[in-house]
Amino acid sequence: MKLSIITVNLNNIEGLKNTLESVRKQTYKEFEYIVIDGASTDGSVELIKNSPIVDSWISEKDTGVYEAMNKGIEKASGDYLLFLNSGDLLFSNNVIEAVIPKLISEAIIYGDIQFVEQDGETLDTYYFPENLSFKYFFHQSLGHPSTFIRKDLFEKYGKYETNYKIVADWVFFTRVIIKEQVSTKHITDVISIFYMDGMSSDPKNRDTIETERKTFLEKEFSLFHHDYVQYFKLEDRLTKLENNQKRLQSSKGFRLLKALGVKKFNE
Repeated sequence: MKLSIITVNLNNIEGLKNTLESVRKQTYKEFEYIVIDGASTDGSVELIKNSPIVDSWISEKDTGVYEAMNKGIEKASGDYLLFLNSGDLLFSNNVIEAVIPKLISEAIIYGDIQFVEQDGETLDTYYFPENLSFKYFFHQSLGHPSTFIRKDLFEKYGKYETNYKIVADWVFFTRVIIKEQVSTKHITDVISIFYMDGMSSDPKNRDTIETERKTFLEKEFSLFHHDYVQYFKLEDRLTKLENNQKRLQSSKGFRLLKALGVKKFNE
């Protein structure tokens, strides 16, 4: 079994320095490290050229992050791939050593992830669910810096679709896990540190994300999509009603009504 770690970079030399250092410090060394650069002009190329830990790299223009990730897939020789993009960090120096024995057979093996603000403030560690469902992917996704993907999935089901500019990784996960039902396993290791300064975290991209998600779901899960939209609208209304009732129950006014013999709203 061989692991390929792939880093995509474009004019982010400071983030790239941190990522390279994080990879260099790993106690386990038997992995392939690939860097795909989008023709950076900020000194990133020189940094990559002079790095002793980079096994393979290219620097050329591309149409976006997912074309760059696809180039990494094409160059990778590992059984499993981990996308640790420029600025992302491995959580500890021995995390790859701890994970390698767990990369056995499942198609997708995912760990947990720590989110950090751009200014360095740690937000929280996100613990992914043991079981993945359509309901989960309707709202969320797996984190690519904490997910090990068997390379043959890309050979069988195709690489990232570059017509999706922001959610192509979510599209891939949703398709292969929910539609194709490939095997998955959650491991309880925190794999990486993800800085909230990427395109998926930018509030300006929220409308694009929703539009791309809707396009994919309507195309490949049309019946489920319609039903879930209605379901979540109803669920949201029920949640608001329950929250309003809880506020009323805790208020002096509710206690007064109860003292006067008025029944609870849900009785």
